[in-house]
Amino acid sequence: MGAATLQPLGRAKAIGELIRDDALEAERLGRLTDRVAAALLEANLFSMLLGDGDGGLGADRAAYFETVEEVARADGSAGWCLSVGAAFSDFIRKGASLRACDEVFGAGPAVICGSLTPRATSVAAASGFRVSGSFNMGSGMAMARWVWVAEPLEDREGQQWFRGYLVPKSDVAITLGSWDVMGLRATTSVDYTIADRFVPAHRTFEYPFPQSREAGSVSAQYLANLNQAGLTAFASGVAQRALAELIAAAPKTRRVAGVEGTQADDHVTQTGVGELSGRLRAARAHYLELLARQDRHVAERGTPATAIAMETSLASQILTRAARDTALFAFDNVGATVIYASHPLQRCLRDILTGLKHVAFTPAILAQFGRAQLGLSPVRRRLE
Repeated sequence: MGAATLQPLGRAKAIGELIRDDALEAERLGRLTDRVAAALLEANLFSMLLGDGDGGLGADRAAYFETVEEVARADGSAGWCLSVGAAFSDFIRKGASLRACDEVFGAGPAVICGSLTPRATSVAAASGFRVSGSFNMGSGMAMARWVWVAEPLEDREGQQWFRGYLVPKSDVAITLGSWDVMGLRATTSVDYTIADRFVPAHRTFEYPFPQSREAGSVSAQYLANLNQAGLTAFASGVAQRALAELIAAAPKTRRVAGVEGTQADDHVTQTGVGELSGRLRAARAHYLELLARQDRHVAERGTPATAIAMETSLASQILTRAARDTALFAFDNVGATVIYASHPLQRCLRDILTGLKHVAFTPAILAQFGRAQLGLSPVRRRLE
């Protein structure tokens, strides 16, 4: 194994062809194939954000972005699962007790899925809690060994607080057939329930919604921002794949009847490829620069800067909108075979349209930035 493959991005590139080859089968199965799941785990990519001492790869957020992007370029569903799983692993490692982390990560690479939406309820029991609740969007459930769910607590000093529970997947009941969707079909983002299951106290911890000023602290906002970076990478990777599919197909696709030449000779195609390539590159470079700037701020001061976080969130909206436009343009300007569900460009379009319905990409985020620019106070957000 070369030195480059020891890094997360190099590991992702090494298994990219395998992921790409299995993408259609994974979509039809409704989960990643066994060999893709095994490859992601063996490459230790779900632990890429953990430090070397914790069995991870020590990736910063830029490396996390580029790695998820590379996997999503091969298959959107695989990139989505990696984004969510790696973010939860980092969140749990930072917030959970050493005993809990040893249970989760001590046996090697693990996948954690779950939800920050506080829908759990609990009853105190000796040395822990009995937990119940109904949940959805369990991305990566097919691969997961652990599931994270959250319960709302009483507000503290005007801020939302939660208690999270780390539950073994064997204690979770999956609602079969609940993930029947347009795109990202292989993410297995199913509905699931937990019915009066005991969770020991060492596998729980409490955290606020807003990011604390204390160095190393975790919050719902911390995980949401981290996952937004990964899901932005998903969109960027899928868009790059869509553009590559169009560029490869255009010289082989005849223009409409009565018009000489191929789609590559078409001025609209030429202009669109040029413009969208430029938009993606510019938006991506700006976003990565902001991730690096925030990481430097955290390294120097221990906590993220609110202003940089807001700029990063805005940049995410701009990049993902460019990604969406790219996938739509590629779909519109490729041959008629794109109507078949097996066509990789159709999967790109369905995946990106589905993924960008995530709350991380709500237009309300643009409105928040607009309010700040106009000198208005921000609208307070709550997890419900």
